[in-house]
Amino acid sequence: MNKPAQLELVGRKIRQLRRQRKLTQVELAEKIGIHQSDLSRMEQGEYKVGLDTLLKILGTFDLSIGEFFEEGNREQTLFEKLKTLSPSAQKEVESFIEFKRAQELDGWDADGGDSEGGDV
Repeated sequence: MNKPAQLELVGRKIRQLRRQRKLTQVELAEKIGIHQSDLSRMEQGEYKVGLDTLLKILGTFDLSIGEFFEEGNREQTLFEKLKTLSPSAQKEVESFIEFKRAQELDGWDADGGDSEGGDV
C-alpha cells in the first residue's frame, strides 16, 4: 500500500516528539483519548491524524500548529537536540555557551585574538 508522504511526515514528527518526552504509545494514547493501536498506525503513516486528535497531541506537548509544522526553526532544532543529550553532555554544552559568552563580553575578536589585552 502506498502511503502519502504527508501522513508519514506527520506520523514521524509525532513519534519524535513522543520519544523526546519519554512517553510510550500507551501513555500518549491515554492522554489524548485514543487507542494505542490507532496511535501506532498514525505514527507509521497508515492512519490519518484528525485535526481534533492533532490538537490534543499538540496540547499535550505544549506546541502550536506552527511550531509542529515548522522544520526550519533553528532555535527549536537546537533546543530539541540539546534535550536528547545526556545530563552530563547538556552541562558540557551549557559550559561551552558560558565560555563563548564570556569571550564575547571580554572583547575577543572573531580571529580568537584578545582585542583588549585582558585574560579570559
